[in-house]
Amino acid sequence: MKYLKTFEAYGKIDSDIHEDIAVDLLPKLQKLKDEKGYYTVEDFETYMKERGADDIMIDSVMSYLVGMDFDFDQEPQEDLPEGWEDEIKIIHK
Repeated sequence: MKYLKTFEAYGKIDSDIHEDIAVDLLPKLQKLKDEKGYYTVEDFETYMKERGADDIMIDSVMSYLVGMDFDFDQEPQEDLPEGWEDEIKIIHK
């Protein structure tokens, strides 16, 4: 209910619902990132889709978050055993 401004109200005042959502989410996402150690774009997309956001809203809110210096991480890679590259080359021969 926090964002229950009408569409017409957003056109008349200097406010953007996507920016308002980003401002609201920023501390929550920083807390999640601190707890998990990383927070990826995929994590954010999943979080937003679970709450009914479409791709346009996700992209817009993400842009605002990046503009507010929230850095999305890349998924940490699993430690692969030494020599894994050689094993892949053998499979492709």
